[in-house]
Amino acid sequence: MPSHTPAPEGLTLSRRRLLAAIGVGGALLAVPACRSAAEESSTGGAAEKGGTLKIAQTADIAPATLFGQNNPNFTLARTVFNTLTEYDHKTLEPKPSLAESWTVAADQKSITLKLRKGVTFHSGRPFTAADVTFALENLTKETIASQLKHVALAVRRITEDDEHTITLDLAHPVSNLFDLFEILLIVDKESIGELLKGTKIIGTGPFEVADRTPGTGLDLQRYEGYWKKGAPLLDAVEVTVVSQSASMVSSLRSGGTHLLVDVAPLDAASVKSDDRFEVTVSDAHDSGFYVASNVRVKPLDDKRVRQAVAWAVDRDRILSQVLGGIGTVTSLPWATSSPAYDKTKAAHYSRDLTKAKALIRAAGADGRTVKVVYNAGLATNAKIAEIVQYDLTQIGLDAKAEPLQAADFLAKLQAGELPGLFINGHGFGQLHPATLVKGAFPFNADKNASNFDSDEYRRLADRLWKTTEESEAKEVADQLNDLLLEEQFVSDLVASSHTFTLSSKVSGLNWTMYDYLDLDATAIG
Repeated sequence: MPSHTPAPEGLTLSRRRLLAAIGVGGALLAVPACRSAAEESSTGGAAEKGGTLKIAQTADIAPATLFGQNNPNFTLARTVFNTLTEYDHKTLEPKPSLAESWTVAADQKSITLKLRKGVTFHSGRPFTAADVTFALENLTKETIASQLKHVALAVRRITEDDEHTITLDLAHPVSNLFDLFEILLIVDKESIGELLKGTKIIGTGPFEVADRTPGTGLDLQRYEGYWKKGAPLLDAVEVTVVSQSASMVSSLRSGGTHLLVDVAPLDAASVKSDDRFEVTVSDAHDSGFYVASNVRVKPLDDKRVRQAVAWAVDRDRILSQVLGGIGTVTSLPWATSSPAYDKTKAAHYSRDLTKAKALIRAAGADGRTVKVVYNAGLATNAKIAEIVQYDLTQIGLDAKAEPLQAADFLAKLQAGELPGLFINGHGFGQLHPATLVKGAFPFNADKNASNFDSDEYRRLADRLWKTTEESEAKEVADQLNDLLLEEQFVSDLVASSHTFTLSSKVSGLNWTMYDYLDLDATAIG
């Protein structure tokens, strides 16, 4: 059994090796006039301790959804909790957090983790292997939603070797195990019921919850028993819910707020020329915008119509007029950092009305009505829907935009009941590609929002998930890309990024590869 400390190359195909094997370079999205993660981490002078960081976001936290990625929880997940490992943003190799080191079995079906000693929950209870067991078993419950549930279900047996050593036996090699470790929040098993209700939120992270008013926000205070010495620097964090993006910007300009999370791109662009503020673009590049089809709804059951949609939509207009130039146009769901990214195939679809019209005629879909559904509460998606609707009328479809309230849209999305085309965003294109095709709901090969059902798609997704062979990973990624481009049950439009708009007084802002805010080293100058 080879030992790897801290980053193994056995159980999961080494990120560096897999990137090289599939032929991915280190190119980042072109984002003019914004700060990248690398630039962010290198700015600022000596950080001073103290102060309260004031954050605004458009939606309230949702504690019951903490076990999967959910944007409103970006301010909660890494401030109050920790995970077993955290990816290095440059190398994409897992680094220690609550797991100090790990050892991988030769058959790649077992991993033993050495856990950090001296860690306590905010209640004062010591962190042990039993808490990791609980976190993994909790994730497998039918009532818990997570994009990485499929990985937790692959854990066949958990053995607590001692209080700070745990061994996981797997049903088969798992290529995206560390994607799970990056998102698996270690929660307090003694208060899990209250966590799900949002009445008591206890973790091991740098801040503890001092107060919460549902729908309004929450107050965090420094946890003096945090295991990372010298952190955090801040005394407190205030998170306030401000539903209107423009109001968030006004608060930033007036000095009432220091940091805006995911403000509308055009609103963020409005402060880029003011040297009092900065727009920082996440290097995770995990915010994809797409138009998808319910393939059970005519004429979208014909892939020629779906391909016509992909040829018709003006991606460049969406990028410039809706997203403020933050991102790059694409035909695939992957960030440029993903091992599955293929520059040539990502450029497969571009606006070509002649091709689109020919496909519509061949499918006999001239004049057919197609609904374009979107979440009325998201201004970005509404603007994308307007462009998509217009473009589809140019190729002979009777496109009708249909706004739905957020709760209705999400319920129909999860049930696969949206009545035609739908506009939305997705993540999970930035890490191991198996996580997207096995877990991200728009693409999940086992069950997805488009009702796309394909034995071949499931076969390829499973192969990518279970293989640790470089040559096979490249072969399967190529085949998956070809299938996605051919079937177009999801038509990706722009690969973008989450943004953090902040006062220039703020330094040391960091985040995980799931875009959870990491405020360990954040300070206010």
